[in-house]
Amino acid sequence: MAIVVLTEMIGRYFAIKYHTNLCIYNIYSIFEISFITYGFFTFIKQYINIKYWLTAIYAATMIIYTTFTFMYGINIYNAFTISIASVAFVIYGLLYFYLLLKDENYIDLKAHPAFWWVGGTLIFYFGSTLANFFDDIIQQKFLGKYNTRIIIYTTLNLFLYGFWAYSFICRARQRKICP
Repeated sequence: MAIVVLTEMIGRYFAIKYHTNLCIYNIYSIFEISFITYGFFTFIKQYINIKYWLTAIYAATMIIYTTFTFMYGINIYNAFTISIASVAFVIYGLLYFYLLLKDENYIDLKAHPAFWWVGGTLIFYFGSTLANFFDDIIQQKFLGKYNTRIIIYTTLNLFLYGFWAYSFICRARQRKICP
């Protein structure tokens, strides 16, 4: 979360000073895709061997990112790569929940960190994928000076970071209980 806050601060500075901050968010997307992929690997590997699939999809995503950046430059928002990664993350999230449902062991979901982390990630990336696909429609003005896009992404961010914060709290409680 520290990288997110730092990125937002640098992005704000660039927006004020240079009137564009797309290069910051394009660079940040490498960290974002890497972190989310690693998170899904960590949670799914306990059920199935998915290392090769995740590595291949991650490598393909990075090739797409590099190709897009080479063709259009760093100052054009790389929405194509973000959309590809978002669809992959939604599939990973659904796969995790499917495997969790098939698990015969009892799991207390209210205290299970992986459930909350994956849940927040799934809601965020599913919602943002839909928002990206319907971007032209949601750019219309909605409540005064706020457009629908701002409202949607603010809500999705609240879900993502709220679920992640609860996930970290659950993990801290597990560490406290198990020395």
